[in-house]
Formats: sequence, structure tokens, C-alpha cells
Amino acid sequence: MAAQLYKTHTGQLFHAGSIAIINVGLPARGKTHGSRSLIRYMNWLGVKSKSFHMGQYRRRLYGTDISADYFDLGNETMAAARIRSEDSCIQDIIEYLTSGGGQLAIFDASNLRAERRREIYERFEQHQIRALFIEYICENEAIVDENIRKVKITSPDYITMDADAAAADFKERIARMAPYYETIEDRDMSFIKLYNVGEHIVVNNIRGYLQSRVVFYMMNLHISDRTIYLARSGESSNEGSYKADAPLSETGHKYAQNLRDAIYRRIAERNQQVLAKTGVDLSTRKLKVWTSTHVKSYQTAEYFSQRDNVTVRRRMLLKGLNPGVCENLPLDQVRAKFPDEYQAYLRDPYHHRYSLAESYHDVSVRLEPVILELERERDDILIIAPESALRCIYAYFAPQGLPDSLIPTLAFPRSIFVELTPTAYGCKERRIGISSPNE
Repeated sequence: MAAQLYKTHTGQLFHAGSIAIINVGLPARGKTHGSRSLIRYMNWLGVKSKSFHMGQYRRRLYGTDISADYFDLGNETMAAARIRSEDSCIQDIIEYLTSGGGQLAIFDASNLRAERRREIYERFEQHQIRALFIEYICENEAIVDENIRKVKITSPDYITMDADAAAADFKERIARMAPYYETIEDRDMSFIKLYNVGEHIVVNNIRGYLQSRVVFYMMNLHISDRTIYLARSGESSNEGSYKADAPLSETGHKYAQNLRDAIYRRIAERNQQVLAKTGVDLSTRKLKVWTSTHVKSYQTAEYFSQRDNVTVRRRMLLKGLNPGVCENLPLDQVRAKFPDEYQAYLRDPYHHRYSLAESYHDVSVRLEPVILELERERDDILIIAPESALRCIYAYFAPQGLPDSLIPTLAFPRSIFVELTPTAYGCKERRIGISSPNE
């Protein structure tokens, strides 16, 4: 779990016990995207969490070449196959929450029938696992069509299939399932109803801090495509000093110009690729630039303010890690002057805090409002900040398994910027060169 904010000896937080989130809703309503995003946030908080996707279990048992009859809940000949897939997934969730060290799991499936949902609910209750239903309701067909085109036809089921044929096949699956869809009406259960992926939300019988935290996060959720760019501030005229807060050097100004040109080139390239692949025109999408209040950061960002569709915003929370007593000291001097502190840092570089300084854990806690706003944001975002802040933001989006101890070592050289694209099946990453094409 990358950049985990809090830890306990038991591995569980907030005295909340184990929670199973059970998704409800027709396909292409944002269930998988929402599940991935929620799991990312919960793991970042320190709640050991995992999403169990029903499609993976179905493909494992029956492969990708499966008839639409499988998805017809009225087709009794396929009932045993569906139940086998579901039971396999549910059993893995129970093992993860009771003996695998997990605290929160998501059963990412359609779960359309009320009777079947009650059976799943009671099965979890037998193991003292609290169930929370999240129903994804989408009344806007344009959102559904866009989700099918952008997400579903790129799923493992359709790797070898033409885009139009894949979209038609997926819509046939939805048509087979729709007549059997029963919305949640049982007021005894804990549930969240999410309409049109964020337009409005209904909650019922929410219990405890952790379930409330889930509600809070879901209020910030959307499934719109957007890209996040991470770039270091330009070089200052006093690069080693935190307190001096010096302006950009001549090299720093040149870097800022090259960064601006490279970002705009990449956006134009991406827009052409998306238009050719999906027919979606992204040319009207805005770019928002967030920058720290360090002089070198907002001077780097000012080169982007000349375009009408770009807004630049300074944010105090994006400031770099305060080095405290290590201000302006090279590593060998830190080791000589503070030998005990240095050894403590080597043992835990993410949490260790030098005198009068911040730790990387402190920076991550400080950045939590920025992380939540990133999740809410529907436009493209470029973050220009010191390397220490970028490390903590990047760690939030990094795949599970990135140890805390590696976060202080993550490199963001001024020769590249990082492009992050959150999707329903993970977060895509690219590192793109900044140098001018003429260099």
C-alpha cells in the first residue's frame, strides 16, 4: 500500500471491523471504476482493501468467448454457472476479510436480484462481516454509451474484437440483464445509491466511521476521463535553500518554456489519438494548473497562463517538505552532524522527521485535501511542485505494493513530466520528455 497514512498493530483502523461492499447495478454504470477509485483511497488511508471483480472469476472458469445467454438471468440452464462464479468470488472475499488481513473488500458484480442480494448479505453476516451495498443508477444514456465506448470495449473480453462489434455485444448483455433488475428497497440494509455517477446520492442506515468515510468519498466520485500531469518546479537561483524561496534562474525559465511546449504537444497528440480511436473530441477540455506557493513553482506555472482555456491556481498545500535543521546540508554533513537521526531516517525514511522538519508522512497528510480534489476534478490537471510533494501525490496513484520506504527515493528529473490517466482497470502512466524538439 503506497503512502499509507495510518497504521495499527492489528492492521485494522477506526474500530470498524470488516466491511464487504456489494455493488449493485447494470453494466457500464461505473461500478468497476468506482470500486478501483475507492480501493485506492482506502488503501492510502491505511485500510487494507481489495476489489474482487466478478468478470475475472467468470473468465477464469469459462474463458472470454461466452454466450450472451450467460448474462440472461431468466436462462435457468446458465444459473449453475453463474452461481459457481459468484460463490467462488464470495468465498475469496470471506477468506480475505477473516484470515487474509483485509478490512474492506468490494464484491464488484451486478447483483440485480433482491433475493440473491439478501442471500449474499446473510452469508457475510454469518462471518461477522458488515455488508454495505452501493447501487450505481444511471438514467443518462449518453453516459452509458460513452462508458461502453471508452471502457468496456477495452476489457479483456473484447481484446480481439472490432470496436463496433464489441459495443454491440456488450449492449446485448445489458439487454439480457435489464428485465431482472430490482433496485434496493430494503431499509434494514446499509446502502448508498449513486445517481448518474455523482449527480446526487442517497444514503440509508450508514453505521460507523468507516462506512461514513466511504460515503464521503463516494460524494467526490465521477468516471469522466481526465489526465493528471506531474512536473517539477524549474530550477531557482538558490536551489539548495528552502527558506530563501528564490526565483527562477535563467535555466529555470528555459525549462518552464520547454515544459509548457511539451505539455501542449502531448495534449494535442492525445486528443488526436482519442478522436481516431473512439470518435470523442477532447479539444474543448480545459487544462488547470495547480502550483505550490514557492516562487519558482508559480513562476514556472505563469508560462501557462497566456492561453484562455488554462487557469493557474496557487496552493499552499503543494509546498515541498520542510527540511528543518537539515536546511542546505548535503547528505555527508547530515550524516556527520546528526548520526543518530540519520540512522533513524535509514530505518524509516517515510515516517522519520528531523528536528524542526517534516516527514514524508506529514506531507502526505497535508496533501489529503488535494488528493480528494483531484478525485473530484473533471478537467485535465497539471501539478507543478517540488519533488517531495510530487512523490507523495504519485504514490497515491501508484500500483499496490509500492513500499513506503521507496517514496522518498522516487525521482522526477526536469528532463521529463509524468502523465497519469486513472481508468476503470488501473492507472496508466507515461514519462514524456520535456526537451524542445530542436534540442
